[in-house]
Amino acid sequence: MQILIRKMLLLILSKKILATSLLFSTVAFADDIGGIEEHKGSGGITRSGENIITELGLGVQQLDHVETANGRLLMKFLDNSVVRLTEHTEVTLTKYYYDPNKKAAANMTMKFVSGTARFSTGRLGLVPRENIKIETPTATIGVRGTDFTTSVDELGRSLVILLPETECTVDGDCSPSGEITVTNEGGVVILNEAYQATMVSSISTIPTQPVVLDNINLNMIDNMFIVSPPNEIEERQDERNGGARNADNNILDFTDLDTDYLAEDFLAEDDLEFTELDIDLLDVEFLQDVLVTLEEVSIFNRKSASAGDAGNIQGTIAPGFDKDTQYNTIIDQGAGQIWFYREVNGIVSVKIPIGTNATLDTENEGRKNNIIVGDGQSVIIIIRQSG
Repeated sequence: MQILIRKMLLLILSKKILATSLLFSTVAFADDIGGIEEHKGSGGITRSGENIITELGLGVQQLDHVETANGRLLMKFLDNSVVRLTEHTEVTLTKYYYDPNKKAAANMTMKFVSGTARFSTGRLGLVPRENIKIETPTATIGVRGTDFTTSVDELGRSLVILLPETECTVDGDCSPSGEITVTNEGGVVILNEAYQATMVSSISTIPTQPVVLDNINLNMIDNMFIVSPPNEIEERQDERNGGARNADNNILDFTDLDTDYLAEDFLAEDDLEFTELDIDLLDVEFLQDVLVTLEEVSIFNRKSASAGDAGNIQGTIAPGFDKDTQYNTIIDQGAGQIWFYREVNGIVSVKIPIGTNATLDTENEGRKNNIIVGDGQSVIIIIRQSG
């Protein structure tokens, strides 16, 4: 009897300990991991199914889904890392742990869903860089640098730019803020030069080869992510906009009849010339344009490389679609492979490394195709399909 009572007391005690630990873990989970230190316009946070309007001084917590509408904000975390969000940007604070007494265990994971953001790690490196992971719909960014931007468009394509530690000097000294790896199912690239950029179009497409962006500096980047423009800039913008409105509204100033349009040589004017003065430093769409441009360059390079390899393939049109054989042939220089794909009363999908000497011998319901790559002697693939 005494033993039974003792076991019951131990059981009750263990339940109390469990309940207490669960209570503490819940409280710890709900603690703020940072807060909004700059704010302009509108935005919201989804937290445990509740929608919260963003405002200056609002704390942020693990698993918060932060979204800006027509607004911008700056979040600062316990380790002094900073994330700046421009308009129409979404980010999920997937995981965050920081204990000043256990720095080695500190970690951070975020997912940028869409829009444009800038991430700066704490200068003191309170969270080990190898424990910081930034995800986008098409890639994972391994942070061994302190400052970079990422832009994600509506298709999920991601642009990543590594920024310098300080502004580049006139004599060319331009030290990067570290190193960044961009990884997905297609492969990995490393950014280790200031203003070096890569673009990822899909989760299975290898990131583009890094390129260094010209005519860009930290002032431009800073202005793209500015939350509240200086009063002088706002006043100048208001004056410019107001002056334009007043000019448009003054019908007594109509002077078009005083101009001899037949005597004007419009082609000799420089109105179409685009110079540095025409750049709107507050226009974050600049980064979206860079994203599209990088993808176009990547596609062009792949097509050029593919055209050079097409002469080694016999028996079907390469690259492209052959109406006779019904084969689609894709030469992906980035992935380093040739893909033969046919879907007629069955599917044939064969991928071989570029440079392989192979023969693809297929037959589908009496239709025979013989495709030879190189001398065709190293690898022989025979496929027979029937209904």
